[in-house]
Amino acid sequence: MSATVMGAFGVLLRWLQCEAIFPDDSGLPVEGAPISGLVILALAGFTLVLWWLSGRLPVACAPKEPEDALAASGREIRGLLLAASVVTGVGGLLLFFRGEDTLVRLAGLAGFLAAPMLAMYPYLPRWGGMGAFLSIVPVAFFALWLVGFYKENAVNPVVWEYGVQVLAIAACLYAAFQLCGYLFYRANPRRAAFGCALAMVFCLTVLTEESRASSRALFAGWGLGFGAMCWLVVRNFVPAQKNYEEY
Repeated sequence: MSATVMGAFGVLLRWLQCEAIFPDDSGLPVEGAPISGLVILALAGFTLVLWWLSGRLPVACAPKEPEDALAASGREIRGLLLAASVVTGVGGLLLFFRGEDTLVRLAGLAGFLAAPMLAMYPYLPRWGGMGAFLSIVPVAFFALWLVGFYKENAVNPVVWEYGVQVLAIAACLYAAFQLCGYLFYRANPRRAAFGCALAMVFCLTVLTEESRASSRALFAGWGLGFGAMCWLVVRNFVPAQKNYEEY
């Protein structure tokens, strides 16, 4: 719940910032705008609050087996993961066909291959070593996308045009890495919940930016997917009498 509210505030603040620092008449960014400082404080505050909330989770109740820790129950959560998988698959294809750099196109192909993994996270533990191997695909995708995305934008002197998206990709990479740890029996429930919630917040924040359709689809799909996985991770180890919805 908290991550959803933070994501909504992030969308609003980032939209207001883009409207304020990128005026249509000049085309040049406005330096030193107060809204830019507010966005920085908000993103830092979101990160700190989510880390604090993750520290309140009863991690002692976390399941030891990945089959239990990532188990999905209910059609709603499966439907969300499936929808997120479809959206990310479309985004990966768009990135592959429309990417100008070879590395970016390679990232798009990896993104298309990683899309089914999003819907299959709850089922990967059943496949043993193969499931563990497949869980690496999203990690590889975000690593490639992060490098390729920065390579494309490194020559751009206006950091605000791409900086928040870089942070969003990095947050997704961290979340995918933490979920991957479950398949290798190196799970850290607190960091997994924190990473998924943080990735969701940052992905929502960048949705209002004037970016490529491929990037928007990838951020929307993975943001939705990581939000669902955060709920699953928390739901599977928090006792019924505890109020886990605040996270």
